[in-house]
Amino acid sequence: MRHLKLTYNLLVALIAIAGFSGCSQDEFVERQEMQPQIEAQLMLSISMPQIGTRAVDGEKTLSGTTEESKCRKLTLFIMDTNGTNIQDKTITGEDLENEFLYFVVNTSIGNKKIFVAANMTDTQIESIKAAPDHNPEQLINNIGDITEDNSFLMTGQAVTEGSNSEIINIEEHKMTRIKATLTRVMSKVLLTCTTKSDTEYVNLTKDNGYIRLSDVHYILETTNKKFFPFKKANNEDPNFPMSTTLAANYDANFFTATNVTAGENAVKYDIQRIEEDDKRYTEGIYCLENTINIDTESSNDFSDAQKVATYLKVAAKFTPKNIDGETNLTEQEAKNRLSGNGTFYTCKKVPTSMKDMCYSNISTGIDYLRESGLTVTVNDFITYEGGWQYYETFVNSPTDFSVASGIIRNNYYIINVTAFNTLQSDKTIEVNTTMIPWVLKGRTTIDVETGNN
Repeated sequence: MRHLKLTYNLLVALIAIAGFSGCSQDEFVERQEMQPQIEAQLMLSISMPQIGTRAVDGEKTLSGTTEESKCRKLTLFIMDTNGTNIQDKTITGEDLENEFLYFVVNTSIGNKKIFVAANMTDTQIESIKAAPDHNPEQLINNIGDITEDNSFLMTGQAVTEGSNSEIINIEEHKMTRIKATLTRVMSKVLLTCTTKSDTEYVNLTKDNGYIRLSDVHYILETTNKKFFPFKKANNEDPNFPMSTTLAANYDANFFTATNVTAGENAVKYDIQRIEEDDKRYTEGIYCLENTINIDTESSNDFSDAQKVATYLKVAAKFTPKNIDGETNLTEQEAKNRLSGNGTFYTCKKVPTSMKDMCYSNISTGIDYLRESGLTVTVNDFITYEGGWQYYETFVNSPTDFSVASGIIRNNYYIINVTAFNTLQSDKTIEVNTTMIPWVLKGRTTIDVETGNN
């Protein structure tokens, strides 16, 4: 009997031990899954890169204006290195770019990735948190959605101050210094014209008329409606593969410009406004980046490229100095011989030596050419309504279309028209494009404290 009792007690003890062991295992697993929340501190500094330029000697940058660099809202995205457990923290204010900013964020210890955004809407913030890769394409209704009211959208990824590592180790009771380079998600394009010395007239390849700088206008055609919040390694945009974009409803992906004669005014080209920051250019048209992967055969006439690539359209009002058989007229004399809006005509069916002669009306042209021994009809004339002539060029490719023709975010494209061709010319405009990094005005240092409730 005594032996049986000992056996029974031993069995109960073993069961109890097993039970206690099971509880301890559950608690251990739970502790492993729950990472401890700590009071970690991060010091973050924000700046812009200093990178090279094209078509300019040496390295140049142009600072953004006060409005283009304004930060009224700053958001941090903190996540595990595999993209899980993402959390965000936002602060707002009037002049965040000029202050020390303090964040309080509940987070856990361990390796993290941290992304930074300035002036991001609440809707954009939520879409980033919900997307599997936390970089979903965004759609805008117009470029003002991300540029107006001091709301230029800027983003970047934080790295460690010393080693530039994107993996940031959050430790308890330790200050971690990190930095982030913010870039605007949009770019800016400006048209400038080389003018004749001390005049407001642009250069012409032939001395056959007059174009005033004030009569040169430009617009951007085929600008992107979509963008990725954070810059991709290869500058890829949501319409990157040319074949896929052409096969899809590409019209819905791009904005169509208004009448070019109602577009922006070109400005005078001045190299000092590139080389000297205190005189810098600030004018231009904003647009989203538009990069292209030419992964398919395209038409030789660039019609396919114009469906997907951002290009510049220019209108210039030309007053000819050779009209109705008279040559070397002054600008005012020429205007007196034309109709009120400056419309004139040229004839296609003439020898090269007569192509610069223009006519105030078609009947006068027919009579003049008959006296020169030429028989022409109404259909042989070209009408220049209002004196306007039109030109096109890809923004970042003065001579041809290529992958490099694309527009990359946070750059300022200053296009200089060195001379205009006029009247039945095969060539249109001679241009040089300067791509200049567009830097933040000033520097912002931000202290970020995590877990301090």
